[in-house]
Amino acid sequence: MTEKILGLGKIKMVQIQPSGLIVKSQSGDYFDPTRRVVVDRLIITPLGVEAFLEDGKQILDIHHINHPGKAYGKKDLVSIGFTSHYDAMRARFGEHMQDGIAGENIIIDYDQEVWTKDLGQKILFENQATGKHVSLDLLKYAKPCHEFSQFAANSFEKLPSEVLKSTLMFLNNGRRGFLLVLSEGQAGAVVQPGDRVFAIK
Repeated sequence: MTEKILGLGKIKMVQIQPSGLIVKSQSGDYFDPTRRVVVDRLIITPLGVEAFLEDGKQILDIHHINHPGKAYGKKDLVSIGFTSHYDAMRARFGEHMQDGIAGENIIIDYDQEVWTKDLGQKILFENQATGKHVSLDLLKYAKPCHEFSQFAANSFEKLPSEVLKSTLMFLNNGRRGFLLVLSEGQAGAVVQPGDRVFAIK
């Protein structure tokens, strides 16, 4: 079977979560997007995502296998989102839904909304400087949590059940982002704004 390659635009921004964006508190858990850090480039390894800050300090993303705070398995090591999905979120919820505010590692500048059926099995990044490629396996879409849904709805109070349900449905099926891992046999790679992105179907 011949592979189909779909161009998905270019990387707009990359970021990392040194700690999770959901904050535990006695008055109720809440989503805090200020805990994410925008960086110049990301290093993707079989263990997850890491980066270097301006002061040279190396940090691991909260989803990295070696991060002491990691609470999940091996199916959420790298996450991507699309500017088109943020356009839709802003249209529904408001201007506070800025690109990348959900915390995805890689935000891709693309003018069409993208769903699982559009992406196939692999995502390919092409380094703008070297032309080298690195592939990641698409595992699943990221399901929205209650805390992010409340943030999206711009509510400081717990959402009524019907509002929560409709918000979760709107953010689901990939609009909240997708989860990937480095393809087997791939070495670590650097990705950065300007790199081209492709779907391999």
